[in-house]
Amino acid sequence: MSLIEYFRSAYEITVEEKSARAALDFLVRYDIPFYHLESKEETVSFRMYAPYFREYTARRRERRFAGETRKRLGFSVFVSKYKARLGLFVGGLFGIFLLVFSSLFVWDITVSGNETIPESVILDAMEENGLKLGAFIPSLDTERIEGVVILEVDGISFISVNLRGTVANVELRERADNTEIVDIESPSNLVASRDGQISALEITGGVSKVKLGEIVKKGDLLASGVIDSAALGYRLVRARGSISARTTMTYQAEIPLEITEKVYTGRTTTYYSIKFFSKIINFFRKDNISEESCDRIEEERRIYLFGKIKLPIFTVKTTYAEYEMKTRTMTEAEALQKAKDSLREKSENDLADAEILARHTDIFCNGETLFLTEKVECIVDIAEEVKIGTEAD
Repeated sequence: MSLIEYFRSAYEITVEEKSARAALDFLVRYDIPFYHLESKEETVSFRMYAPYFREYTARRRERRFAGETRKRLGFSVFVSKYKARLGLFVGGLFGIFLLVFSSLFVWDITVSGNETIPESVILDAMEENGLKLGAFIPSLDTERIEGVVILEVDGISFISVNLRGTVANVELRERADNTEIVDIESPSNLVASRDGQISALEITGGVSKVKLGEIVKKGDLLASGVIDSAALGYRLVRARGSISARTTMTYQAEIPLEITEKVYTGRTTTYYSIKFFSKIINFFRKDNISEESCDRIEEERRIYLFGKIKLPIFTVKTTYAEYEMKTRTMTEAEALQKAKDSLREKSENDLADAEILARHTDIFCNGETLFLTEKVECIVDIAEEVKIGTEAD
């Protein structure tokens, strides 16, 4: 049966061989089209499309040829069979259409090769340039996206976007840690980045201008890139080296005892949504929600087919937690802990490579504010390279 015949709907009529001549004469007499005339096992069968079958039955009425049977063929039989479950049938057809149609869009995006760059940063950059869940695949210019993202996101040395079916695979390589362009040709001096007493010298370029035990001030010249040679005259070179000094670093923090903080009331409201590709379908009206004095907490869960195949469908649970802003007075112990945390953040980078000799802490509270001062005695590299012809910051 051809595809056209299947969807057009036809009927097959079978009669006994002895009645075949009379049946065919009847069809010719009333000019009723038929096709697929076939003889088998003492019977003769022929087919006709639905409109002609209706004409045939109208003329024959209740009369039938000897051994006549009538059988409906094609798509209409399938529909009749599942007529009681028409919704299921229509839903199935719609599902097939949706599956074929959705294959033109991005269902999933994977990121590989990133070690220090968060995946969210990569995905955000991709979305800004058109690659996101639900993006129309034929319209994606992957070469353009690669070129823009590698410039926008720091730390990427290589990136490639590969489309495999409905999945976009983003592969990248990060630049090596601490990779920096070092100017080895421009002449420079080494100056003191802070006050201190020189405790160690290791000059690998230029001429040292200080001695062990010498006290220097911030900005003093430690090593010069200007070399005066009797044979060659003045030369400009790049001063390089490590110059350690004993120094004292001072850090201060002021913490008011009276603070205003967020206190949750315990009242929450939860709403559910469906996200299809990047489109949100809410099961609630937005004007029913007041985000004033509420924190919004969103949980997104992906739906899998058979537990394995990722679908571009997510369930979204949005919770609004109510809070009030209340003023309270901290204890000195609480304020002191906050002050210590603040100093730790301020000094973390400065003291990362320092040798700590001693810490001197002073705490004062006037009833309204707690003051914490910490003086750290340490040995640290104070050499700062400054190109000749420029001034130290």
